[in-house]
Amino acid sequence: MAVKKKVENVVISSANEGQRVDNFLISYIKNVPKKHVYKLIRTGQVRINGSRSKPSTKLNINDLVRIPPFTTTEDLKPIISSEIIKKIMMQIIYEDDEFIVFNKPSSFAVHSGTNTGYGLIDVIRSTKKHHERVDLLHRLDKDTSGCLILTKSLKTLKTLQIKIQNNNFKKKYLCLVKGNWDKKIKESKISLSRNKKKYEAITFFKIIKNFEDTTLLEIDLITGRYHQIRKHCANLNFPIIGDSKYGDKDINKKYKNKGLNRIFLHSLSVEFYFNKKNYFECPLPAELENFLKQHK
Repeated sequence: MAVKKKVENVVISSANEGQRVDNFLISYIKNVPKKHVYKLIRTGQVRINGSRSKPSTKLNINDLVRIPPFTTTEDLKPIISSEIIKKIMMQIIYEDDEFIVFNKPSSFAVHSGTNTGYGLIDVIRSTKKHHERVDLLHRLDKDTSGCLILTKSLKTLKTLQIKIQNNNFKKKYLCLVKGNWDKKIKESKISLSRNKKKYEAITFFKIIKNFEDTTLLEIDLITGRYHQIRKHCANLNFPIIGDSKYGDKDINKKYKNKGLNRIFLHSLSVEFYFNKKNYFECPLPAELENFLKQHK
């Protein structure tokens, strides 16, 4: 449905301090092609404190941004039930003025997708409307559970993103893999590619417990690449149990018949320094804990 938007004047708060005006507009003006956003800036229709700006102009607190009239499309927003909201909000394990630490359940996507009208971020934003912005610091796959962090300002988001880039943000995972893990493998470095770019991926492994044909591992994620743990384990011939993309179909089927209906991958803890030392831990969810109790 096409919708015509009128002129709007937006006062910049600390949540968007330091953001480029083009990036601010791209996130603020929904369902509008980027080239049109740049045209609005280039033709002087976007004004900051009454003056023309460049796309790279950085915003300051209390800047007044004039957003000109534009036409956009709006889809019907999915209705998020009070039951879902309550269930999700109960998974918040810590919150302050800067960030939220969330214990994400399995089978819940962080973003809306083709089969889902909303994701975790949409639920959180619907309940935190008094904050100008809430962003995902990092992501977890839909079927991976555990520690997830959301930030409440652009400044906090950028600060923590830099910590992640500089490997000053510790993330530990638990996973159950096929086979008896080779004790000699304590660290692995491989090159992973995505979008035609190559990235170094570094992962440390620690054996927690050996079972008959599987091993429970603690994973220390040094770098945070796309599907890093799943790819790393598969490349070492120890695929994660329940991994439908990189895993072993036969062993997945075996343990699905024994009640494991998801990938056995869980974000156990996060540790970082932000004003003070922060450490948060999310214990294994009931379905994985109960599976381990019966696992031989």
